[in-house]
Amino acid sequence: MSRSKIAIIGAGPAGLTLARILHKNNILCTVYESDQSATSRTQGGSLDLHSHSGQAALKEAGIYDEFERLARYEGEDFVLKDRFGNIHVEVKDTQRGRPEIDRVQLRQILLDSLPKDVVKWDHHVDSVEIGAIHFRNQPSASGFELIVGADGAWSKVRPLLSTVSPFYSGISGIELRHQDFDVRHPELAAMVGKGSHFVFGEDKRKALLSQRQGDGSLRTYAFMHKPENYIKTVSLDLSDGESVKKLLLEEYKDFAPELTRIIRDCDVGKGDEIVSRALYMLPVGLTWPTTSGVTVIGDAAHLMTPFTGQGVNMAMLDALELGVAICKQPDALMEAVRQYERSMFPRAEQWTSRTWKSTLSRFAPGGLKEFRARMKTMLEEATEQGSVKPPNVKILEDEI
Repeated sequence: MSRSKIAIIGAGPAGLTLARILHKNNILCTVYESDQSATSRTQGGSLDLHSHSGQAALKEAGIYDEFERLARYEGEDFVLKDRFGNIHVEVKDTQRGRPEIDRVQLRQILLDSLPKDVVKWDHHVDSVEIGAIHFRNQPSASGFELIVGADGAWSKVRPLLSTVSPFYSGISGIELRHQDFDVRHPELAAMVGKGSHFVFGEDKRKALLSQRQGDGSLRTYAFMHKPENYIKTVSLDLSDGESVKKLLLEEYKDFAPELTRIIRDCDVGKGDEIVSRALYMLPVGLTWPTTSGVTVIGDAAHLMTPFTGQGVNMAMLDALELGVAICKQPDALMEAVRQYERSMFPRAEQWTSRTWKSTLSRFAPGGLKEFRARMKTMLEEATEQGSVKPPNVKILEDEI
C-alpha cells in the first residue's frame, strides 16, 4: 500500500466512507473513534441516501451491493400533516431514488469493508496539532501527513482551520421509541404508514417527526422552538419516562388526540432510551484557507439541522470527493485537499442556506404551505422521470 500516513478522526458515515475509498485504492489510513466499540451506544435513526451523493459514495467505495441488500424502498413512503391531523402530502409505494437504511446498518457495512485494525476504538481526542493527535485516555499519535476531522459538530480539528463555532438553531427536541411497532401498536402503525410521518404545528412552533426503523421499531423526534437550555430549565429527568411523557403531552396538547398517541404510547420501560437533542448549525458560507496537513468533512465542515435531509449525504459526498482527490495524487496531499475544499465550499453554502431557511420556516406560520409546495415541485419532477406514479401521490391543493 501507499506510504501516505493519513489519520481520520471519527468513525461515522463520513470518516468510514473516506477510509474505505482509501483502502480500496491501497492507501493506508487509521481511524480514531471515541466509542468503545461499534455497539457501545445507539447510532441514531434512519437515513435516506440520495443517488448523487450518499449512494454515489457507496458505489465508489465498492460496497453498493451490500447497501442494496439492506435498503428499505418502502421507507420512502411519506405523510405530511398539520397538527389537526389533516393530510397535506401523502406518497405511497413509490421509488424516488432515496431508499432508507438504519444508521447502525450503514456503519456496519462500512466497518465490514475495512480490516479490523483500521479503526482504533476508545480513543478520546483531547487536542490536535498539525501532524499529531493527543488523546485523553491513550498515548499520543504523531507523524501524520494529513489529519481529517470527521468528528462532528464539536470537532477538535476544525479550530486549526477556523475560530468559528456552531450556533444554536432555536430548535430542541426529545427522541422517543416504540419497539415492535406493528405488533404492539397496529392502529398507530396504520396511521404512520411504512415510511416517514411528519406533523408540523407551525403556529405552535412544534413538530412530531416519526420514522420507521429497520428493526421494526418507530423513532419519533418531538422538536420544539425553545431556548437553548430548555431541558435544564424544566428540570427534566430523561430517565423518568413518565415525567417525559407528561411534559410532552402538555407541550402538544393542541395537537389532535390521534397524533399525541405517538407520545402517550411510547416505550418508557427498562432499556428504552429517551434522548434530548438541541440542534446546532455552522454559519452559512463558512470557509477557510487551505492548510497543509489538515481538513474536515461532514458535520465538522458544514453542520446543519436535519430539515432538508442533506447532512449524511453531504458528509458522504465530502468523503467521496476528498477520497478520489487523494487517490489521484497521493503524493500531493495539500493539492488534493485544496481541490476537495474548492468543490465543497460552494455546495456547503448552498445546502446550509437552504437548511437554515427550512429550519426557520418549519416552525413559523406559513411553513407548512411552503413545505407542501416544495414537496409538490419535487414530486412533479420525480413523476416526469417516471419514479413516482400520480395515483400514489396526494397533495392538498387548497388551504384548510
